[in-house]
Amino acid sequence: MIIRPYTRASGSTNDRLALAGEKAEEQLAFYLHRAFSSHPDLFVVNGLRLVDPEQPEHDGSAGVCQIDHLIVHRFGVFIIESKSISEEVRVRGDGAGGDEWVRVYRGRETGFPSPIQQARRQGEFLRAFLQRHRGSLLGRVPMGLRTIAKIVHHTDQRGFKGLAVQVLVAVSDRGRITRLGGWTPPEKPFQVHVCKADLVPDRVTEEFKRHVAGSSPMQAGKELYGAWSMRQEEPRAVAEFLAARHQPLQSAPVAAAARVPDDRAGRSHASSAPLATEIRRAPQHATGRSDNAQKGQSPPRPAAPVTQPRCGACGDARLVGRWGKYGYYWKCEACGKNTPMPTICSICGAEGRGGKVVRIRKQGPVFLRRCEPCGLEERIWTDAER
Repeated sequence: MIIRPYTRASGSTNDRLALAGEKAEEQLAFYLHRAFSSHPDLFVVNGLRLVDPEQPEHDGSAGVCQIDHLIVHRFGVFIIESKSISEEVRVRGDGAGGDEWVRVYRGRETGFPSPIQQARRQGEFLRAFLQRHRGSLLGRVPMGLRTIAKIVHHTDQRGFKGLAVQVLVAVSDRGRITRLGGWTPPEKPFQVHVCKADLVPDRVTEEFKRHVAGSSPMQAGKELYGAWSMRQEEPRAVAEFLAARHQPLQSAPVAAAARVPDDRAGRSHASSAPLATEIRRAPQHATGRSDNAQKGQSPPRPAAPVTQPRCGACGDARLVGRWGKYGYYWKCEACGKNTPMPTICSICGAEGRGGKVVRIRKQGPVFLRRCEPCGLEERIWTDAER
């Protein structure tokens, strides 16, 4: 059953790699819909993005988990990473139980992070997120086991710590997978699959059947498949819970701040209408490095309309730009909570950490985000006059 259909991100970019990534996700969403739209036991959530202040990033900002495709079932979840590969992807072991990935395009090799390890980190984030909401999602242990549960676990409330997270990596149909040095995907604790996108539904079906078989009393204790489970009605509730907490990325690009009067408060606040970010080419040295002191900037050009920035806590659009210990952020006038301004370039997707690569600066009431890799600077926010 499809709980959250695939939708293209608002304000889609013209960047070739970003568009290819969207196409790969859309392709897999098509296969999942064909295979599981009427399946009573598999619940598909496409393009899930969770934001959790309780799992902060190293800079103190709210933690973010982006999952291309999630399938919830009685015995756990499948996390599927879509990878756009137009020619070839090569995978080899790193000699220490890990895996190294290289994309080959027009004879040039480019390494990229392991999607297997990425999905596993997403799984840990998801477990912790669900565990905090276990009281509303899972019931208590059966009556006859409650006393034992309280002695061993100090509670008779069921939880998600044992949630089985299984990883699949889907390579776009036209890509070729080369496994170097006899590399094979990990088998523990559950089999990982690296395959073409059109084969994903078959692999999911096979693995789900293994979980069903492992849940049999005859298999108890023999393997981890089927060892943890939910009640029949709970997987759908979990999938719907997650889909309802999806927070779309509002920085691709983030809207420039046009302001409209707030009749209730007598002050100005951000308009809820989609706006456009103003983007300008940063001046360059002969070496390609940007320099604010140089002349001859090209005039700003508008980007595609996008979603208005909103408070990550309450969703209100009445925001004020601020600077603090962990960088620039928006302070919500409605609830008083803070939301970090994203340091992700809306053009090339580069991400800044600690003021590196992509950084934000303030010029009067205007907040500008500057990307070193692509040399672009975009206006992401303008504070209203007070």
